[in-house]
Amino acid sequence: MKTRFSQLSHHLYVHHGHVNTGILRDGNRALLIDASGNTLHTTLAELGITTVEHILFTHHHRDSVSGFPIPDDARVGVPAKGREWFSHVEAFWHEPKYRWHLYNYRPHNLMLANSIRVTDTYTEGAQIAWGAASLTVLETPGHTDESVTYLIDVDDKRFAFCGDLIYDEGTLWELYSLQKGQQTSDYHGFLGARNELTESLEKIRCASPTALIPTHGVVMNTPDRAIDTLLKQLEHCYDKYVAISALRYYFPKLFAESLPEGAPTGREDTEFEGRAGHMPIREGKPPPEFLRHFGTTWLIISETGEAFVMDCGSPHVIKQIQQLQTDGDISEVTQFWVTHYHDDHVDAIPEFQETFPCETVTDAVVAQVITNPSGFRIPCISPAVARLDRVTHDGDSWQWNEFTMTAYHFPGQTYYHGGLLVEGRSVRMFFAGDSFTMAGIDDYCSGNRNLLGKDVGYEKCLRLIQHLKPTHLFNCHVDPAFDFTDAEIQYMLETLAEREKCYTALFPWDYANYGMDEHWVRCYPYQQEVVPGATVQLRVEITNHSLEPRTATAQPILPASWHTEIEHVETTIPPKADGHINFSIPIPRADVANLVHGEARSPRPTVKEGEQTHPIAESEGQMRVVIPVDITYNARPLGQFREAIFVFNGSRHNPLCRNSRS
Repeated sequence: MKTRFSQLSHHLYVHHGHVNTGILRDGNRALLIDASGNTLHTTLAELGITTVEHILFTHHHRDSVSGFPIPDDARVGVPAKGREWFSHVEAFWHEPKYRWHLYNYRPHNLMLANSIRVTDTYTEGAQIAWGAASLTVLETPGHTDESVTYLIDVDDKRFAFCGDLIYDEGTLWELYSLQKGQQTSDYHGFLGARNELTESLEKIRCASPTALIPTHGVVMNTPDRAIDTLLKQLEHCYDKYVAISALRYYFPKLFAESLPEGAPTGREDTEFEGRAGHMPIREGKPPPEFLRHFGTTWLIISETGEAFVMDCGSPHVIKQIQQLQTDGDISEVTQFWVTHYHDDHVDAIPEFQETFPCETVTDAVVAQVITNPSGFRIPCISPAVARLDRVTHDGDSWQWNEFTMTAYHFPGQTYYHGGLLVEGRSVRMFFAGDSFTMAGIDDYCSGNRNLLGKDVGYEKCLRLIQHLKPTHLFNCHVDPAFDFTDAEIQYMLETLAEREKCYTALFPWDYANYGMDEHWVRCYPYQQEVVPGATVQLRVEITNHSLEPRTATAQPILPASWHTEIEHVETTIPPKADGHINFSIPIPRADVANLVHGEARSPRPTVKEGEQTHPIAESEGQMRVVIPVDITYNARPLGQFREAIFVFNGSRHNPLCRNSRS
């Protein structure tokens, strides 16, 4: 099969693999931009290129850097602001803040699976002369903070290799890389990098390129139209987000736009606050007198004096409950419900369970995370492990004193979330975790898997509330109770339906969730302990968001020094369903130091110029090996799209980690 490439000018070509690689040619030598993938060498051979002299990268994401061996004598240039994520990526995999309590998404964990040597770094305005071309570097953040664009002036034309700022006219490759905090952490920053993205695209427009060449996407020969269409579509999509966003209640100033210089003082214009067509923010109402609220914990006091507790994210909550006992307001805690897995709801569960040895209950989907948090890499993840006595499924009911409890899977703020209807004492209370406030829905973090469509995500949650008709809704972070009118629920449903359409149009996929759901491909367990000589199991889970069956192929990429190659495996996934591919991975019987490098190592991982290593991290006797997984979906190659972590414990003291075993 002929390798796919196109010629843009006499000296400039683009290889179309799982990403676009720019090939600036001068006879049999070349300069490459975003060199990645295992088919690039075929294009180079067809073009008669025998020497790769220079390689430039627009940003640090693994899918645009990995898979093509960098020649030992090639110069390698990267954005100066992101150098460490190319040449010292071990620091990322080693640092606990990039593994647990994930409130910030920059840098994103689509990190290199190998540190690479870097010879050159570039900042705004840097000039590179190569062959018949001159290159200019523009700093163009948005997709990542350090992203750059390379303007190539060659053959009387100007081409802009713009990374992943744009995919095609009016479309983006995905949305979750734009998660960025403004007045808050990245966690609250849905589409928070859109202003940087806009400014970067306008900067490129001002450079008057002949064509835009994105890392993912198609060559655009009408840059102005492509940019205009995208910015218009992005603005429309963001408006449909803000219209029912809970952040308007939490952070009203987040949607305020500063007045221009010279404008009258004493007032504040707003970009979105109170915009016509947006759902008004409701007033709250007092909760029933038998409830208490501490931090993210709601507590129900029965007529018997027993207490039913929901969530425990802090030891302070435990002290508050003990004080209620001391004051005689409650006798004992007899049941405990976990709404969802976020750290501010579960961090203190082990201490809570030791202090109050009551029955612990949660939804079956939530249970997957809180009993094995190492298996997941999702926002606000806590390493705390909970003991469970019972898991529930949709509609499971039980009696607790005078109250009837009914549990539901409630994929609102996060997919891994439960809801609880509590009926008794003349009220119907629905405890929605963090899923609603008076302003609407809490879907401000794309990593939470807020799926669009019928019978999933917030559509499912709103239909349930519409059916149950609770007298009170409760959010774990909000003191007042509240409710929604039928008209407001209908408005939220209609807005979600509009989002489904406009976000689908924003991405080069047949359904919006591929561009919005960062975890539609995931590894389970994400992190697991391994020992030399063992065989471990890894499952690649894939959600088919399409209306038709889809074929998926996965292949774990092991360290070269293991001398083991895992064959790719293919599966077919039914429409709107989850599929999986299982792998058995043998761990070599060898000293752990040699499993990664093939040589002795210093106590801390280091990267020397000219050295390529597999990513490791050591902490308190641990060594971590990152296993990228190459994915092809519906015949579309995605490169090293996801990863898993293997942890070797006691690598310096455990004989299993020091010596070979027969």
